[in-house]
Amino acid sequence: MTRYTLKKHAAADTIKWVIIFLLMIGVIGAIVTLFVMLDRQTTVTEIGAEQYIISGLDDEGAAAEGDTSIVTRGTFTTDGLKVELTDEATVTYELYFYDGEDNFISSTGTLSADFDGEVPEGAMSAKCVITPTADEDGKVDLTEVFGYAGQVTITVNR
Repeated sequence: MTRYTLKKHAAADTIKWVIIFLLMIGVIGAIVTLFVMLDRQTTVTEIGAEQYIISGLDDEGAAAEGDTSIVTRGTFTTDGLKVELTDEATVTYELYFYDGEDNFISSTGTLSADFDGEVPEGAMSAKCVITPTADEDGKVDLTEVFGYAGQVTITVNR
């Protein structure tokens, strides 16, 4: 009689371990699936107003002295580049494109409409110059940087 209960107990333990093993496989599969889904999801980042300084760029894409426009401090990727203006924007902007070694390629010219990805071949990064169109004194001061930069929304893929 003790043999029968011992076999019954051993069979119940085996069933429990099989169930635990299957649950662990399911949990591991769910975690792997979650990571794959998150990895495939493209995340975007927005270039904020704190990324701008009072300055400009010349026709060759090099830094130029000036106080009539603002420019991004550094370059940002062209992957997924989109630029949107607010409805009542009082600024224009220009995008300057650079290759992988920060050599100037070309610029878009002055834009006053949204931009969605017409990036020149070989361009890996870009800078944005924002120029006010209705500035009273014609010069950008520190208190106006956030206001002008806030009228242009730049988003890129991370």
